[in-house]
Amino acid sequence: MRKPSIMIAIGLPTAHGEEEPRDEDGLGREQDNDGDGDIVEQGIMGILQCLHERGPGAVRQVRLYAQALEAMADAHMNRDDQALEEAAADAYRALHQLVRG
Repeated sequence: MRKPSIMIAIGLPTAHGEEEPRDEDGLGREQDNDGDGDIVEQGIMGILQCLHERGPGAVRQVRLYAQALEAMADAHMNRDDQALEEAAADAYRALHQLVRG
């Protein structure tokens, strides 16, 4: 089974080597990537669309995804790397099933 990858990056330069414009708190959260919205907005809107289109089946997948995220948080707090990996894999599967149908 493929393990999910996580990357945290701070202060990445643009393709032209210039820093992107920032909002008032300097975090760049209000950028909309040429009107397409940010990845978080796209993710939430995708989940919302699945809920509208598939009803109870999608609700079940959202709940499984939320439970897996909670299990990830619990495993992290317990410093249980094996449980963290398993919960991350469960979260990946639940989200994949949700958005792929």
